[in-house]
Amino acid sequence: MAEQEQQPDDRPRPRYGELAPPGWVWHPPADADRLDTSRRVDDETEAREHTAPAGSPTPPEGGYYSQNARPDRPAPTWNLTLTILLTVFGFFGMSYSIATLQAIPASMQLLHSTNGLGEYTPAPVVGTLVLAGSITMAAVWAVSAGIGAWLLVKRRLAFWVPLVAGIVAMVALLIFAGAVLATDPVLLGFYGGVTPSTTTPTP
Repeated sequence: MAEQEQQPDDRPRPRYGELAPPGWVWHPPADADRLDTSRRVDDETEAREHTAPAGSPTPPEGGYYSQNARPDRPAPTWNLTLTILLTVFGFFGMSYSIATLQAIPASMQLLHSTNGLGEYTPAPVVGTLVLAGSITMAAVWAVSAGIGAWLLVKRRLAFWVPLVAGIVAMVALLIFAGAVLATDPVLLGFYGGVTPSTTTPTP
């Protein structure tokens, strides 16, 4: 009896529905095509997180976002328009400042001629100061334009960059202009109240 129980069962396995009662036919349920609305959105999101590949970014609350979308809040629309307008205005301001700085020696010559201070001879350092000031103001505008463009690409606030650059350029213009004027002690003495001494001829 024990040997019969240990022998393998070689009988063929019943097929699907072979052992069903005579006349029985299987029919799918009426709601088989109905969407399963019993599951909550949180359950589906949790299931997606478990099935997401390793190393993929964690989606924010409320669903997934595309790879090109930014999870943080983008800059407002007016930021682009205002930044471009201020950058263009800064370019014209930079051009005007450079022209003003380069015209200072000619203006000093005119002041000498108008006030009878004699011929104006620029100091050797005047040309260097004018060139350095022009390069500085052009570099300030170029750097501000590059930073502003980079912030616009990153969708961040960038309108403040040309404003700060304008203040820096104005300070640089005043510094270099004052340095050029400081090379002319005659003109400084005239506007400081020190007039050149004149000798009265004796009869």
